[in-house]
Amino acid sequence: MVVLVLAAAACSGSASDGTSTPSEPEQVSAIQLCGGLVSSAAAPALERVLESSRFVIREGKENADVASIAKALESAYRAGRMVRDTSIPSCDISGALKDIDSDRYYPTAYLRFRATSKNEGVPDYMPGAKDAGAKGWAGFRKHTIAFDCISPRVGSTSEVPLRITAAFRSKWDKGQAGEAALASDYVTLAHSAALAVAEALGCDARGGLPDRPEGLPKAEPASSESPTSGASAAPAG
Repeated sequence: MVVLVLAAAACSGSASDGTSTPSEPEQVSAIQLCGGLVSSAAAPALERVLESSRFVIREGKENADVASIAKALESAYRAGRMVRDTSIPSCDISGALKDIDSDRYYPTAYLRFRATSKNEGVPDYMPGAKDAGAKGWAGFRKHTIAFDCISPRVGSTSEVPLRITAAFRSKWDKGQAGEAALASDYVTLAHSAALAVAEALGCDARGGLPDRPEGLPKAEPASSESPTSGASAAPAG
């Protein structure tokens, strides 16, 4: 997968001679991104993955926070059989611009979520229909975690829990670190996002998620049957 060359930066404002001057996106730290999805413990992992100590808020990209994602997941459960059709906001992450081989790139990644439940009536023989408890899937530059949320706020029960999937995916293919060196960082970031949402929704026992990513069950290899949202990289511009 190839990260496409970034388009020229947008211009705004005026110089004293009347010409426009380039406007740079707002720069923030890792923990300021995604409104609580990236914890202080997970911030170093994001910095390693995107090889950035500062990140940018880019126009036109989603920067959803924990509260808005939790609200959307709650609405999805209450939609019953239409649970999968409810739009769940995501968070697109961009590191500061990098100059590589005479081109400029934003190192990018995202955190995305999905909601399912037994309310949607998927037959038991369908892949994933019987999944329960915390599970993980490991793939190339990505990690996905699914868990059950039993919550008075949501109205979900042990018989019909809200099943939440949280996925971290890096689209940065110009980095220096190898895949093996970053695999645990992908887990850390997916776990941080999943735990933040579980706590926001008041999931019983935080959805069965451990305090630390090292306590997660061994991940399965990602496949076409695993809930690993997104398969291919999109342009960085």
